[in-house]
Amino acid sequence: VAFTGDAELKAADGSSLNGKTITTTDGLVALGATFNATAKDFSVLVGNRALGWVETGVRVLGSTTSTGDQVVELRLVNIKNAAAINASPVPISMVVGTGNASATGALTSSVVLATPSKLVTNAEGEAETTGTSTLNLATGTIGTTADGKPAAAGPLTVSVVNYSNANIDSLSAFPGGFGATVSGAPSSVLNGAAANDGAFITGGFAQFNVTDSKGNAIRKFDKPVSVSIDLPKTSLDADGVPVQAGAGYPVWSYDDATGAWKFEKTGTITEKSPVDPNNYTVAFSTDHLSSWNLDFYTPSCTAQINLTGRPQGDQRSLTIQVVGVKGQRFSSTGEITDSQLNLYRSPYKTRVNVKVLDQGVVVGQASNALLCAAPNQPKPISIPITLKPLTVGSIQVNTSESCPDGSQKRALPSFAFVNVNNSNKFRVGYTTPVPGDTVARKEFFSIPAGTSTVYALNLRKFSYEVQSVAVTANNTTTASFNFGLTCTRPTGATGATGAGG
Repeated sequence: VAFTGDAELKAADGSSLNGKTITTTDGLVALGATFNATAKDFSVLVGNRALGWVETGVRVLGSTTSTGDQVVELRLVNIKNAAAINASPVPISMVVGTGNASATGALTSSVVLATPSKLVTNAEGEAETTGTSTLNLATGTIGTTADGKPAAAGPLTVSVVNYSNANIDSLSAFPGGFGATVSGAPSSVLNGAAANDGAFITGGFAQFNVTDSKGNAIRKFDKPVSVSIDLPKTSLDADGVPVQAGAGYPVWSYDDATGAWKFEKTGTITEKSPVDPNNYTVAFSTDHLSSWNLDFYTPSCTAQINLTGRPQGDQRSLTIQVVGVKGQRFSSTGEITDSQLNLYRSPYKTRVNVKVLDQGVVVGQASNALLCAAPNQPKPISIPITLKPLTVGSIQVNTSESCPDGSQKRALPSFAFVNVNNSNKFRVGYTTPVPGDTVARKEFFSIPAGTSTVYALNLRKFSYEVQSVAVTANNTTTASFNFGLTCTRPTGATGATGAGG
C-alpha cells in the first residue's frame, strides 16, 4: 500500500506516510490525514504482482469544514482467480495468457488476448451483455519496466481485465475514484472543468498487465501495442446525447505512481466485426500499459442526499449506494450514522439511482434522480426510509500496554475497527486516554445485537490483534487489548521492574 498527495498523512505512531509504502497481510491499514485549503486530497495505491493482485487505487477527498473518521474500501482482483471471476455474476471478465521474453526483453512470439463477454444484471435490474477488451503484442516487441530495464528472460504472464460499467460491483473498482485528478487534457476534453476539480462518467475500463519471470511489471514497449475496449451502445456523451459510430471518445491511462489519469487521445467509436447489437468498440495503440478507461470528464458538484424517517437517537450505520443511470455511469458509496450524505466531486447534470441499505437490506431508494442542476448548485435528493426496530448495544474498546507480569500498565492510544456483525461493514475510531486511567478507551454506539469482530492496532508490532465479541441489547460489551512490552530492570536498580521498549 503506497500513499501520495498533498495532505499530511501519518501512521498510528505519528510518523509520516507521505511517499511511503507499507505492507498489510490482513487487509486493514489505518492512517491520519490533515487537510487544508491547498492540501485537499491524497491517493492510496495498492497491488502486489507477485501474488497476482492487479494494481489499483483511490483518491480520498477531504473537507476542511468537517472532521471525523471514515472507511475507504478498495476492491482488487487477482489474476489467479480468473475462472471464478468469469463464472461469477459480477460484470468483470478476465483472460490470462503467457508469452516469452528473450535475453533482450523481446517477445519471441505474439500474444493475442480477448476477455470473454458475460450476461449480467445491470443497475436497472435488466439483463445486459458486456463487451470485451483485447490486447495484441507483436513478435519482437521489447518490453521494459517503468525505469527502463528490459523484461527478464523467460516466461511472461499477460492478463487483461475488462470492467463493464453495468453495475456497482465493477464501478466500485474504478482506479482512483470518479472524482479524479487528470493531466495532459486539452480544454476541449475537460468540458469546462478544472483538471483537478472534475469528475468522470465512464463507458468502461480495463487493466492490461504484463509481468516478467522475476515478478516485475512490464510497463513500456519499443513499438505500438494494439488494445481495444468495448463501449455500450447505450452510452451518452458529455452533453447527454447518444454516441454514434464515427464519433470521438476520450481515452485515458492511469498512472500507478501518482494516482492521476492521463489523457492519451480521442479514440474513434467503431462497429465491431461482426456487428454487436449491444456494444461498439474503441481501438487504439500505445507504447505503455496500465489501467485504461473510456471516460468523459465533466464539471463536478457537491451533491447531497437526505434521509427521512430515521428514528430519533438511531445511530445504526446505513450504506448509501449511488450509481449513474444507463449511459451516464459512475458510482459513489457512503456509510452514515445520521441522515445526510454529501457526495463530493459528483458529475453534474447527471441522473442517478440511489439505494439505502441496512445491513444489506434495501430500506429506501430513488430512481432517475437529478444530482445537480449546475456546478456548485446541488439539488438535494430526499429519500424516505423504513427501518425495522433495532436491537442494539455498544462496544467499548480498551487498549493498554504493560510488562509481561502485568506491571507498569499504561494507556496506549490505538486505531480500532469494528466489523459489525461480521458483515465487512466497518466502524473505525481512535482509543483515547483519560488522565490517571491505565487504558485508552473508545465506545462504539448503536451496534446491532450479534457477534462482531474487533481489531486493535498494536503499535509495537504494527499488526492488528483481534477479538470476537457478543453484543446484547442495551448493554455495553468490553473488548480489552493489553499489548505486551519487553521490560528490563535498569543496571544496578532494585525494586519494581521498569517499563521499556
